[in-house]
Amino acid sequence: MDIEILFTTSLWATVLTALGVAIWLWTRRKEDSSLPALAGFCLSMAIWCLGHIFALEEQPQFAIPLLLANPLLPTSFLHFVIVWLKDSGVSAFNLYKRIPWFYGLAILVTVASVITDGGYLSPWLAFPSFFHLAFSGWLNLGYTVAVGIFAHILLLYGFQRSQGNQRRSIVAIFAVGAWGFLLATSFIFPSIPSRFFPYPMLALPSYAVLVVYSVVRYRLVEANRMVSQALQWFLVLVASMILMWLLLVVIEPLGLEELSHVPNFQLLVYSTVLLLVAWFLYEPAKRISERLVYPGAKIEDATLNKWVSQLNRVTSWQDLATTVETMWYDRSHHKAGVAIVDADGEPLVDSGNSTQFTCVKRSQWHCYLNGWEDIAPAKHYMAEILAALLPSTCASLERSIQLAKVEAQAERARIEQRHLIELGGLTAAIAHELRNPLNIINMASAQTEPVIKSHIQNQVARAELLIRDTLSYASTIELHKTEMDLMLLINQVVEQIQSLFNVSIVVQAPETLKGHYDGPRIQQVLINILENSAAFINQQDGGRILLSVEKEAGTNTLILTIHNNGPQIPEEMQAHLFEPFISKRSGGSGLGLSIVRRIVDAYQGDIQYREDFGWPVSFIVHLPE
Repeated sequence: MDIEILFTTSLWATVLTALGVAIWLWTRRKEDSSLPALAGFCLSMAIWCLGHIFALEEQPQFAIPLLLANPLLPTSFLHFVIVWLKDSGVSAFNLYKRIPWFYGLAILVTVASVITDGGYLSPWLAFPSFFHLAFSGWLNLGYTVAVGIFAHILLLYGFQRSQGNQRRSIVAIFAVGAWGFLLATSFIFPSIPSRFFPYPMLALPSYAVLVVYSVVRYRLVEANRMVSQALQWFLVLVASMILMWLLLVVIEPLGLEELSHVPNFQLLVYSTVLLLVAWFLYEPAKRISERLVYPGAKIEDATLNKWVSQLNRVTSWQDLATTVETMWYDRSHHKAGVAIVDADGEPLVDSGNSTQFTCVKRSQWHCYLNGWEDIAPAKHYMAEILAALLPSTCASLERSIQLAKVEAQAERARIEQRHLIELGGLTAAIAHELRNPLNIINMASAQTEPVIKSHIQNQVARAELLIRDTLSYASTIELHKTEMDLMLLINQVVEQIQSLFNVSIVVQAPETLKGHYDGPRIQQVLINILENSAAFINQQDGGRILLSVEKEAGTNTLILTIHNNGPQIPEEMQAHLFEPFISKRSGGSGLGLSIVRRIVDAYQGDIQYREDFGWPVSFIVHLPE
């Protein structure tokens, strides 16, 4: 008899739980448009369980229609899935407009099953009356399962096109769906027929809560708080039951046999009622005890909201300290200071007051009360409440200050970039204007003596080189990559440098090197570095240049290594080697290596000057493809 009562109790618990969850979801419908459909699912579950209760009470006129309304359960779940995916930006094949058709079909299947006597009541096991499926009832069940499968196929479709919390929710829904399927299948045991008792249905009250929690956990923070509290009370119930059983085992030898033989079911009911009473009385008891221990220390919700609002408006550490001191004095008429210490132990604010709120950054922010030993308990209690608000405020203010610094740096960089663009435009304009007088000077030199003419032409050529490099350096560097065999370009550059400077360049590279590159930019990099190297070694005996070309394994990054055995670069110049006008090479513009650096930066690559490769001078260039 106990198991029958337990079964009925489980059904009533499911009805009440599902109904309560449905009401709660309905009150939150403005926060999520899919919640009304989920509330309908919970309501359908309550109706289905109510049908089983009527079946146990031998009332077929209510039981059979309610149980054959089974298709409404997966239909309301399908409704929820379609709306949920639609609101999340996942198109579910435009099924939103067909939702009324799904409900109409579910009602049609239900009515047809009722008219054709799709079920009946008959004794089964210890139950005087239990629901059994007839032929049309099996068809009803088949349609119900098909709709449920279709809803989960849509969820799988949504899983493939979603990410983050929505994916986690879908995984949780699938897990809870498997749990619900396991629980609900036991209701067909009488129709198989089976002599196995429907024990899984005893856990049915958990299903409505779990399916809702799997959906709203990442959407409604309130749900997490409620589930946390419910879990705490459930653990307390389990622990109290275990302690009671142990107590009964201990008291039986003491002669209290009647108490030790209390039925398990009654013990569960007594424990549950006791915990419910304790739950209802906890908050009132807490408020009464606080008023007795801390008279006058009550802080109204309006005050707390005001405090939070004021703390959210602070913009600096000193502002935070001043706000807290003012808030505390207005509330308690007692002065207290604020000390704030960062993660490095450096004081951000130090009031110098002996009674103070101390905020310290370790891995996280913490707030302590220092020097409050002589303060009345009521004020001490209020100070603890205020101190509890400060860690989150400090963390938020710290993030705001860091963000403001980042924004300020970005603004400075933007202004600097704009200045550089303007300066580049001005430089380009001046360089263009210089070409006209240089052409005039060059033409005028034609009438001078040969020595003077040669000298003028050399200086004009040098000025032209400076103008060319200045324009190249001042212009915006944009990459235009195309598929090419880079070795054709490299061999052309090497032949050009060798003929101009009469030097020998050894090339270590594959015969072909295909990839996507900006050929003119890489040509400019090679020319500038090789010209610089050739200019330093062509006046010395045994001058050599080695050019190595390869791709880095696994990354397709192009590596250009240029060695020469010319004079070492002075140490004081090495840190500024890629800055404008650092080079001392005769006939150079002083911008060659600076232009190389700008091209390498445009590639998001890297260039280094090295002396540890066995050569006096080495340049290593990394250019990602």
